[in-house]
Amino acid sequence: MRKIILLIFFLFFNFSFSQGLKTSGKKIVDKNGNEVLLRGMGPGGWLVMEGYMNQSAGLAGPQHEIKNKLIELMGKEKTETFFAEWRKNHFTKRDVDSLAAWGFNSIRLPMHYNLMTLPIEDEPIAGENTWIEEGFTIIDNLLEWARPHNMYVILDMHAAPGGQGYNADISDYDSTKASLWESTANQNKLVALWKKIAERYKDNEWIGGYDLINETNWDLPGGTLLRQVFERITTAIREVDKNHIIYIEGNDYANNFTGLTPPWDDNMVYSFHKYWSTVNDDDLDWILPMRDEHNVPLWMGESGENSNTWYTRFISLLEKNDVGWAWWTIKKVGDIDSPFSVKLNPGYQKILDYWKGEGNKPTEDEAYAAMMKLADNLLIENCLYRKDIPDAMFRQPTTDEVIPYSEKQSIPGRIDLSDYDLGKNNFAYYDTTVSDNRENGEFSAWNSGWRYRNDGVDIEDNNDLNNSNGKHIGFTNKGEWISYSVKVFQSGAYKAKARIASQETGGEFHLSLNDEDITTTQSITGTGGWTTFKNHSDINDIVLDEGEHTLKIHFDNDTPINISSIKFERTGPASSVDFNAINGNTVSDEKSIELSFNQSISSSSIDSSKDDFSIVVNGVEKEINSIAAVANKQRKIIITLKDNLLFSDEIVANYSGSSIKSSSGQALKSFSDLLINNTLQQRFVVPGKIEAEASKVKFGFGIEDTEDEGGGKNLGYTDPGDYADYLIYTNSSQSYSVDFRVAAQNGTGEIGLYIVDSTGSREFEICTVETPKTDGWQTWTTVSANTKNIGKGVFTLRMKVLKGGFNLNWFEFKDADTDGDGVTDSNDTCPDTPEGAAVDFNGCEIFTLPLDNNKVSVTSASCIGNTDGSIGLSIEDDSYNYTVTVTGQDDPISLGAEAKTASVTGLGTGTYTVCFKVDGQDAYEQCFEVNIGEPKALSAFIDVDNDNRTTSIQLSGSSSYNVEVNGQRFDVKGDRFTTNLPSGLSIIKISTDLDCQGVIEREIFISEDILYYPNPTLGDVNVYVNGEDSKVTMSVFSSKGDLIFTREQEIQSTRKTDLDLGGVPAGTYLVTLDGPTVRKTFKIVKR
Repeated sequence: MRKIILLIFFLFFNFSFSQGLKTSGKKIVDKNGNEVLLRGMGPGGWLVMEGYMNQSAGLAGPQHEIKNKLIELMGKEKTETFFAEWRKNHFTKRDVDSLAAWGFNSIRLPMHYNLMTLPIEDEPIAGENTWIEEGFTIIDNLLEWARPHNMYVILDMHAAPGGQGYNADISDYDSTKASLWESTANQNKLVALWKKIAERYKDNEWIGGYDLINETNWDLPGGTLLRQVFERITTAIREVDKNHIIYIEGNDYANNFTGLTPPWDDNMVYSFHKYWSTVNDDDLDWILPMRDEHNVPLWMGESGENSNTWYTRFISLLEKNDVGWAWWTIKKVGDIDSPFSVKLNPGYQKILDYWKGEGNKPTEDEAYAAMMKLADNLLIENCLYRKDIPDAMFRQPTTDEVIPYSEKQSIPGRIDLSDYDLGKNNFAYYDTTVSDNRENGEFSAWNSGWRYRNDGVDIEDNNDLNNSNGKHIGFTNKGEWISYSVKVFQSGAYKAKARIASQETGGEFHLSLNDEDITTTQSITGTGGWTTFKNHSDINDIVLDEGEHTLKIHFDNDTPINISSIKFERTGPASSVDFNAINGNTVSDEKSIELSFNQSISSSSIDSSKDDFSIVVNGVEKEINSIAAVANKQRKIIITLKDNLLFSDEIVANYSGSSIKSSSGQALKSFSDLLINNTLQQRFVVPGKIEAEASKVKFGFGIEDTEDEGGGKNLGYTDPGDYADYLIYTNSSQSYSVDFRVAAQNGTGEIGLYIVDSTGSREFEICTVETPKTDGWQTWTTVSANTKNIGKGVFTLRMKVLKGGFNLNWFEFKDADTDGDGVTDSNDTCPDTPEGAAVDFNGCEIFTLPLDNNKVSVTSASCIGNTDGSIGLSIEDDSYNYTVTVTGQDDPISLGAEAKTASVTGLGTGTYTVCFKVDGQDAYEQCFEVNIGEPKALSAFIDVDNDNRTTSIQLSGSSSYNVEVNGQRFDVKGDRFTTNLPSGLSIIKISTDLDCQGVIEREIFISEDILYYPNPTLGDVNVYVNGEDSKVTMSVFSSKGDLIFTREQEIQSTRKTDLDLGGVPAGTYLVTLDGPTVRKTFKIVKR
């Protein structure tokens, strides 16, 4: 029987961990060796509150600050009740069920150590550990909720004993106490806690592993201490748990792995985090080599706090590179970037207002009710559900398909514009700002209204009760559009009513169906306010076909519009509507425009229509190359021009004739000056300046603030192979001169410019240039190169780093200057000027002298206010006769063979212009601007260090000084003087050799130290006075400043004197001691 029991135990032990995760080379695998790509979510502030997730950032950030502020409002007992309710409601079985339903297979649980053990300061016996069951019970429950869904739970030590980072909000760090890194006791507790956790869960198959310390951010040179603590924890865990994965995060918010390689355990994963930056194809290049080098898996353990576009792009990048991930976070208060948004109740808002100093203090009962309501709002049935976020994380990374937000909206009927389709930017909508990349170091809102959905579409709430679901689109920009899956129940003619609000007049939009325009461009009249909604004038004669379609609203200029809905009503059959042109748009080939009509076109009528159309660009009629039907579009034609169009062009179309017919045989009505919606992408016009950071595509560069003239940004961190692409337009076929604005700290670099073909794969070099060393990353210079011929038209220009190590601010194309005389070839009437010759504006050589031929020297006034300054004049080449003029001097000065030098004397301070002319050379003149100065005023900043009994004096006004300290003289060269001072009064005098600069005199008193006790006192206070004074004058003042008494007191040989407060009432008193070497004031409390 005993053997059977042992066998059963053995089988159970092996089965109990048979489904646990482990590492296998670079992968995380299950029991069968199948790879598991972790897709996780964190419960955020469930167990560790962070102020920003509760809208209290800047008011109360770390959890202990939040708790203390709540105790101040509603007492400790109610605060503890609230925290218990918070933990009960924040993350429940229903939350786990939701995560599983969306597609998550793991949960990263951010833990606070104080739910499982006491802080070291509260331990009854120092060095021992008191265990608290609540935290373990929370983990037990979470594992039970996750188990039915086969979800793994990764335990994350989010708040370690003492706190692991300067960023207190993350780890609940209290700067008044020792951190994890400053306390061996805290480190010991962390090691013991992890061992306790591992011992409890060693056999649980749904523990996905142990994330030992979250986001360390501390000064840990070389990562030495960080690795030591990690290795201690690992050793402790492995004493009781040989199976579960250990996750290791680097320093500096998880991303600095200095000192943490190679791995020290064979079941270990390196975890990194990413927030608030761009998502590029090379974003993982810094971390993937670590996986390959050490043959360990990588895990992106925390990211989020951004838009759906950002989520989709980053998850796609991670999974493309076989890296699992965990998102932050499932819910926050009053936010849009988590699947659940916790409603911010009015009572809690009043608490926040009070903390901001903008409202009255709530009563205890009001505060308690508000906080308990906030806790109740945590339940998912009380949250706002952002279903677009799970869609962006699971469906959108694998498809461009667009699906209805809820169900297809109906026509006839009202289209609620906030309920646009689910899908990616450029597929379900297009918005100019779709994520927060922090390129300028500041937050950038993707949804400027910060309501309802987490896309780039800007949505706000409203109180409009007419044709509104309480939400509207706003902050619109030119070129943006939004799509809606609709069902038209009956073909025919329709009218539409748009619900509009705007402070401004002139905003424009139009509608399309299946990417064919169905309305003219609508211009909006201001309604009197951004929340004053009115019906826009009826949009008539819209012809719609029965069936399922994609409706889009397009915004045609940058004048913003608030628009909540569009209501469609059928007005009759399609035959009741005239055949009209309704809109025109530019095409991406930058040479064509598409014209849209309100009915289908007979394709056979297009062929002979060319002479009936005219296209006018910026007031000039342009030659039409061809007119054709648009493939798969029944209501469009495309007109292609001979020349390119630019984004800045104003384009109108005209039609006068009878060639174009509708499919039903109607003739197209003539039209004139139909304004074409120009949505062409912006290009740099060459010749012209291009800011280096303003590229269409960047690879490998960093962007930083520039200190160069004009400010702005510059490209930096350049390495060979980095490149940036710019869209350019050249207005003629020619070669150019290009100036490059560069800076480099350490060495030379090299830049190449290339024209790139339409596929982006072939490059044609047009010039290269070497960049010099300038001895500073912000020390700028300009270098130039000439290009090969560039044809007329639109191109993609590639700037490529051939040799790195430089910064680039801008580069500028100019007309070429072949002979290098500073005059462009197109303006140079003397194209073969000798190298180095001075030329006029036509490029022709002119008379000149070497720049150093004429010399000017200056002697300043001898003292402040004197007029004895002078200007010295001289020439090198005395074969010419010179005339020199000086500001304020009536008579010119002659120089030449007889007199090569002269001087002007008796000058006061000021700026003078000195000009040299050569007799007989009227075009020659060289002028200098010089300044006659005077000595600066004598000044001294005296800093006293009472503790060390020294003074440091910062001097200005001369190069040498006379400093006298208590009668002892010092000759000081330079601008700083430091010396020791005795106790008591010292007198310092400062002067220079110029009497006119005067003398600075200061008195400094260095007091001896004192010691006094007891404080508080019942009457008698012992006062000890350092030094050698035998007496002091003691004065006692009330807290209001009233003098109680003054007396002279002897100091005993023990350096003690007595203060007797027996005869004064209880209260707070200020005591001053004054003696030859003592001046001190201190506060005494009399009980």
